[in-house]
Amino acid sequence: MGTIGFTSFGFPLKTRSQNLPVVASSYTSPSPERIDSEENGCGVLKRRTSIVSRASLVSSSILGFPKEGLAVVKQGLLAGRVPGYLNLMNKTVGGGLTANLRSPAAMELAGVRSFRTPFRKSNTKIKMSSTTNEVIRCKAAVAWEAGKPLVIEEVEVAPPQKMEVRIKILFTSLCHTDVYFWEAKGQNPLFPRIFGHEAGGVVESVGEGVTDLQPGDHVLPVFTGECKECAHCKSEESNMCDLLRINTDRGVMIHDQKSRFSINGKPIFHFVGTSTFSEYTVVHVGCLAKINPLAPLDKVCILSCGISTGLGATLNVAKPKKGSSVAIFGLGAVGLAAAEGARIAGASRIIGVDLNANRFELAKKFGVTEFVNPKDHTKPVQEVIAEMTNGGADRSVECTGHIDAMISAFECVHDGWGVAVLVGVPHKDAVFKTSPLNLLNERTLRGTFFGNYKPRSDIPSVVEKYMNKELELEKFITHELPFSEINKAFDLMLKGEGLRCIIRMGE
Repeated sequence: MGTIGFTSFGFPLKTRSQNLPVVASSYTSPSPERIDSEENGCGVLKRRTSIVSRASLVSSSILGFPKEGLAVVKQGLLAGRVPGYLNLMNKTVGGGLTANLRSPAAMELAGVRSFRTPFRKSNTKIKMSSTTNEVIRCKAAVAWEAGKPLVIEEVEVAPPQKMEVRIKILFTSLCHTDVYFWEAKGQNPLFPRIFGHEAGGVVESVGEGVTDLQPGDHVLPVFTGECKECAHCKSEESNMCDLLRINTDRGVMIHDQKSRFSINGKPIFHFVGTSTFSEYTVVHVGCLAKINPLAPLDKVCILSCGISTGLGATLNVAKPKKGSSVAIFGLGAVGLAAAEGARIAGASRIIGVDLNANRFELAKKFGVTEFVNPKDHTKPVQEVIAEMTNGGADRSVECTGHIDAMISAFECVHDGWGVAVLVGVPHKDAVFKTSPLNLLNERTLRGTFFGNYKPRSDIPSVVEKYMNKELELEKFITHELPFSEINKAFDLMLKGEGLRCIIRMGE
C-alpha cells in the first residue's frame, strides 16, 4: 500500500489501490502543505508531488471510505468538474437547496450516512429533505424561570429572515455569563428564554441578503457582531459594532423585533442573539464567523466567547514583548486564556493572582510560572508584585470584575511603560479609584471587549492558530456531557468545578 499524503495532524494516509475519486474543498487554508499525489486527466490520484490546501484533505470517515482511503485534490481544482464522479461539494437537490457537503457535520445535516468508492455514475442523487423556508421542530433547553432547571422542550424554529442565518448547533459550551443571566442577576430578567452563546454549528439555510454564507458552511456564533458598515467596523481600532453590539436585554431579532422560537405559538426569547442551547437557532449573519471546515467543532466552539476574550486581551491589547513579565488577576477560564496569550507572546514570567490556591496547579499548564495569593500577604498585592518584578510587571490583565482587583492590576504595573488591561465586568455601581500620579507616571490603563477581536474578520484566524498548534484548546475542556444532561453543566459551573464543559447536542 502506497502512502499518498498526510492529514493536518500528521498521520500518513494510505490507499488500498492507486486510484481514488477526487473530493475538493472550496475553503482556502492560509498554509498549503505538500503531499505526494498527482491527478490525471480523469481526476484520479496517483503518486507524485503537488501542492494542496490542508482544507482539501477530507477524512475517509466523511464518505464512508475504508479507513485507509482518503481522497485529496490539487488546490484550485473545481469541485464537480471531474468526469464520472459525483459532485459532493455543492450538490443541488430537490427543492433548490444547495448543500456544501464538505464535513461530517454537513453530511449529517444533509441526511447522508455513507458512500461507496469510487462513484462511477455522475447522475447519482443525494436524498435530502429540504427545510428551506420551513419551520423546523427540534429540541431546545428552555429556561422558564430564573434559577430553575432548564427543560428540554420541542420548539419551533422559524426560517431566517433578512440578513439572518439558521444553523444546526452541533456542540455548545456553558459560560459563566449564561449562568449569571439564568440566575436573573442581569439588568432585566427575561423569561422564557433559550440561553447559550458558545457553540459551533453548520449553516442550514440563509435569509434574504446573505451572500457570504451558504448551507454547509461551518460557523461559530458570537454574542457580538460585525456589520462591516458602521464607523466601529470600519475602524481598525474598534470591534464595538453599532448595530450588533451585545445587548443582553433584547430577546428578539433585529429585523422585525420578533422571536424565531416558539412553543405552541408562544414566543420564546433569544439570548444575546445566539441561543445555542437549541438544536437549531437563527442568528444575524454579522454574528457568525465562517471557519475552516476541518476544525473540530467540539474544540473550537469555546472560541465564541471567554477564551477569545482572554486570549485577545493579552495578544491584541496588552501586547507583551518576548521576555517580559505579565500578571494575570483571576485564574478562571478567561484568566487562563489570558495566560495562554502571554505564553504564545513569549513572556518569560507569568504571575497568576487568585484567592483560590487550588487553581495554581492547573494554571501551570497554561504557562503560569509564579503564583500570588493575596490572603498570604499583609501588604497590598500590587506592592507584592512590584517587589517581585523590580518595580512592577510589564503588563497585567484583570479577569475577575472585582473592583479591588482592577485597582491592584493597574497599580502593579511598572511606571514608564506598564500597561494594565481590564477584562472583567464590575458591578454597575463600582467606582475605580487611584491616584492621578499613577497615570502621570506613564502607566497605561486600557479596557477591552471580546479581546478586541472582530467576529467575522478575526475569529477565523484564531481557529487557524489552533489548527497550526500555536493555541492549545484541549486543556480548557474539562468536562463533556450529552444535551439531555445540560443541567449538570450548570451544577459544575456553580460548584466552580472545571473550566469548560462541552455539550453534545445530538445526544
